[in-house]
Amino acid sequence: MNHHEPIPSRMSRKRKKNSRSRHRSVILALLSLAITVLISAAIYLSIIINQVKDIDLSKIENLKQSSFIYDMDGNLITSVYGVENRIKVSLSEIPAHVKNAFIAVEDIRFYRHHGFDIKRLLGALIQNLKQGRYAEGGSTITQQVVRNAFLTQKKTIHRKLQEIYLAYKLENLYSKDQILQMYLNLIYFGKGTYGIEAASRLYFGKSAKDLTIAEAALLAGIPKSPSIYSPFNNLEESLKRKNLVIDLMVKYGYLSPQQGEKAKSEKLVFAQPSPRHYPHRFFMDMVLEEAANILGVSEEALLTQGYRIYTSLDRELQKYIEELYSKEDLFPKCPTSGIPCESAMVVLDVPSGEVRAIIGGREYLDGSTVIQKGLNRAIQMPKQPGSAIKPLVVYGPAIEYFGYTPVTFVLDAEVRFGDYKPSNFDGRYRGWITVREALADSVNIPAVRILKDIGIQNGISFAEKFGISFTQEDRYSLTIALGGFYKGVTPIQLARAYAALADSGRYKDYTTIRRIENSYGITIYQSKSLKKQVMSQEGAFILNDILRSAVKNGTASRLKDLNIPLAAKTGTVELPDTEEFTGIEGVKDAWVVAYNPQYVITVWMGYDNVDRQHYLPPDAVGGKYPAELAKAVFKYIYRDEKAPDFKKPPGIIEVKLDAKALKEKREALLASPLTPPDYTITEYFIPGTAPTQQSDYWTPLQPPSDFKITLNEAGLPVISFKPQDTFAVYNIYRLEEGRSNPLLIHQIKTGTLDPVGWIDAFVDRGKKYTYFVVPTHPELEIEGQLLQGTPTPLLSIVVPSSNEQSENTDTTGIAPRQSRKRAVYLKLPD
Repeated sequence: MNHHEPIPSRMSRKRKKNSRSRHRSVILALLSLAITVLISAAIYLSIIINQVKDIDLSKIENLKQSSFIYDMDGNLITSVYGVENRIKVSLSEIPAHVKNAFIAVEDIRFYRHHGFDIKRLLGALIQNLKQGRYAEGGSTITQQVVRNAFLTQKKTIHRKLQEIYLAYKLENLYSKDQILQMYLNLIYFGKGTYGIEAASRLYFGKSAKDLTIAEAALLAGIPKSPSIYSPFNNLEESLKRKNLVIDLMVKYGYLSPQQGEKAKSEKLVFAQPSPRHYPHRFFMDMVLEEAANILGVSEEALLTQGYRIYTSLDRELQKYIEELYSKEDLFPKCPTSGIPCESAMVVLDVPSGEVRAIIGGREYLDGSTVIQKGLNRAIQMPKQPGSAIKPLVVYGPAIEYFGYTPVTFVLDAEVRFGDYKPSNFDGRYRGWITVREALADSVNIPAVRILKDIGIQNGISFAEKFGISFTQEDRYSLTIALGGFYKGVTPIQLARAYAALADSGRYKDYTTIRRIENSYGITIYQSKSLKKQVMSQEGAFILNDILRSAVKNGTASRLKDLNIPLAAKTGTVELPDTEEFTGIEGVKDAWVVAYNPQYVITVWMGYDNVDRQHYLPPDAVGGKYPAELAKAVFKYIYRDEKAPDFKKPPGIIEVKLDAKALKEKREALLASPLTPPDYTITEYFIPGTAPTQQSDYWTPLQPPSDFKITLNEAGLPVISFKPQDTFAVYNIYRLEEGRSNPLLIHQIKTGTLDPVGWIDAFVDRGKKYTYFVVPTHPELEIEGQLLQGTPTPLLSIVVPSSNEQSENTDTTGIAPRQSRKRAVYLKLPD
């Protein structure tokens, strides 16, 4: 035994055993993790592949690539870039250099892979990692075919794996030439054109079989991004990409260097794009934009997938409104230039938020193709809303949160808030008026006072719940009470906000689309009306009811003739207070929002840019021309059907108020059982805000107290008493000896409860007279007679004879008999 070598101990052997055990545990854990990952990956792949495994790839041969748009009744409105923009062509008709151009730039190993290219996928992955984003997809021609035909354009791993799976299946069903033919007939080239044949005719005015190498290279460069590489959009970028395609054709042996240089130097002659017109363009533009957002695709891609888009358009109503907008006499002209104003209109369906009709201007300008949009003033041009904003910024929050009621009194009088001095449109001041009167008549100063009271931020926060947006400049300005916004609102924003009021305080966004189907008729999107309660039902009902007064007897009274339940708010914006408009009377913008529980109609009139040649005449207020347009549309809508009424929520308190107390005393008092119908008004309140005190005006009268008959120093009867009702008329009756009927000799109405006394100067000396007083209501009639209260007791007194008068008695109070008033007799009660 070598004594220099250590003898392994039992402890060291145990350590080695534990170390080996730990290694085995780590290996087992890693193996378990790997198995878990593999199983999870397998499950994930199984799920996403199951989603597309039943797709019938054979349908790609007859895939309809036009998109179709339908109205609310399911009737076809139009095919968006239909068959005339998609001309199928067989591969045999396409020259080799055209095919080669696409293969060179899109998929050089097309004839060698089985649907997907591992090398290309890895290259795309490296580029994406370098750029830190999904920049390249590495899709082959086959992958592009299945993606364009069956999948979305969203860049996700989920879609990419489905794309690879379907591409592999397609390769097993069709030959490479068949797939290339599909691709060349399917691919999108911009300007609403897809397929090589239609693209060739659009850009060069010739068939694909006649394309030169340079023309083929330019077309091959477009599909990567039609909006960037179309020569009609960006000629410089289009030519750069054409040269890139030619260089690739040389690189891969499809062209010699000499052929490549010759093709690069070729001068291209483009065809003039032919315009194509679509119906109801303002609405169509909105549909395509919304559909592209819903599906997560570009609008250009939307047109190549054969979607069926079912919209909310009431086509007959849209046609009617377009006819209205063609009548120049419905639109006021600038007094100095005679130029008719512009206008926009929105008709929203209240329960769903769907756009039933829309007009963005009196003419549709620009946009010969569906991608080139015209200016839509209904959604793209904010304007100051004037008084149309008052219910949302001022009266809504005041009623909802600060205890204001329709009969809260606000002072309409000259006032200044720092540097801001608001004024009324008519220049008048009305004194104390109710909230109902102030809003229905659109009186400005009360609105500013209320906003000052409740706080600007509270007004803004409330309006924001209704989809109204504000700038930073708006947040500290009382002018927003009158619509003095820094930027403004659009007609569709106002329509959407008032739709929430009409729908019992429930807000929802507007939409033009009900559902979308793919080319197989499968519904891939269904609209859902998601609502949010932004105002109590009770508060919304009260605000709506006040705005019904604007129709009955306020600024929107032109709508009254329709004789349908309708609420409305007008808005009129004055010309800017600048040197340019010194001495000019006119209007900048005019609005009306009219609505019921079924529809909201918003109308704006004005000019895109206001100057001395472009402004509305002084009488072009919101309650005139805009209201007439809204009136015509509502009349058309309800020509054959009954309009719905606003429904009172269960929580609303309905009371009868005394109109006289409201008007004369500025008090909200309950009507009494005896209040005449003409002096009773119905009013609504949120719980906790309703009045509880009853009016004491229309009530049975109390007899006066402290009734006395005395003689003054002249020996004349003095009738005195203390009134018990301030409003009562006190009739003084006298009963003379020898007469059976009492005589009404005097009436007293003090208006106070102070004691009164009256001298009866029409008496004869030495006679006995009996007096009593009857309280009488000045207005309340029962069966045609003024209501009388209980008479006082009868009191008698003897007028002293002349020889009984004191020497100091003044007798000048006795009037000669011929000057007495005509007697009125009253039958004494039994």
